Amino acid sequence: MYKNTQTKSGLGSLILIGSVFFSCVASADYNIKVAHASPAVNDRLEESLQSFKQNVEERTNGEVTITTYPASQLGGEREQLEGVQLGSIEMAVLAGPIPGIYPQIMVFDLPYLFKNKQVAYEVLDGEFGQRILDEMLPQTGIRALAWGENGFRHFTNSLHPIESPEDLNGLKIRTMENPAHMEMVESLSANPTPMAFGEVYSALQQGVIDGQENPISLIESMRFYEVQEHLTLDGHVYNPFTFIVNNDFFTSLPEEYQSILAEEARNWSDIERQLNTQQVERGIQTLKDSGMKIVELSDQEKQAFRDETQPVYDMYREQLGEEVIDDLLKAVNEAETKL
Repeated sequence: MYKNTQTKSGLGSLILIGSVFFSCVASADYNIKVAHASPAVNDRLEESLQSFKQNVEERTNGEVTITTYPASQLGGEREQLEGVQLGSIEMAVLAGPIPGIYPQIMVFDLPYLFKNKQVAYEVLDGEFGQRILDEMLPQTGIRALAWGENGFRHFTNSLHPIESPEDLNGLKIRTMENPAHMEMVESLSANPTPMAFGEVYSALQQGVIDGQENPISLIESMRFYEVQEHLTLDGHVYNPFTFIVNNDFFTSLPEEYQSILAEEARNWSDIERQLNTQQVERGIQTLKDSGMKIVELSDQEKQAFRDETQPVYDMYREQLGEEVIDDLLKAVNEAETKL
């Protein structure tokens, strides 16, 4: 029969062994692992990454293959970040731990920064957002390719409705391992409890924590509504995903493939945002149907939360510098004016 031998074009050749013919396609020249923490099914992130996979593989004639590892299969987000930094994982899409190695990205975690996602898109896809992506490489060795959308984050809890900042007093709220989020929760007189995303459901179920804060898409897909009674749509943080790649791996690729990965990462951004919008709409209905009690805050009610969290802005002016905060607020103001 024939045994496969690899050619530069990625096609196999046939070798006769015995009397049976085998025709095989040779393995790809470049294999890329893409890790993330979101669910493997019924979630916009994995679905959008399957589109990214298909587009990259088609454009490289199969010489680049993508394998996704959803649901923290390669470790939690911190382990995924470390894997990309070390090169054991080529790519990842992350929402939480990057500030630990790149503090400037925390500017987008400032509370009640964006009034709606259109303003967020204008800022992230504009000059300021590109600057934050670009400055990640020299500081970390990781290349940031594109922004995705984890979405506006909202509070849930198992004890009572949250209608004012005072209602958060003393609640144990799970946060990501993100200093800006932890400081925000503290400014609202709650107790931030950072833990890995995969541990949140059981911690809620067992009463280790009273509540958590996440986008609608994850509240629904992780079935937090089964162990949480109350949801407040306060949109305290617009949380982007960051699509990252190990830079040594990226620069080892032929320039043509580098361009394809960069272009398809930006294409992925549009796809993922569209899917997230659809998932949020479906998710809110699912949460209502499940019996969750949902509080929708007016602009006036949200202002009370904004006022309470202003110390977070002051703290990050000291940590990140006046210039980056002023530039961000200027970009936000310009986006609001434009829209």
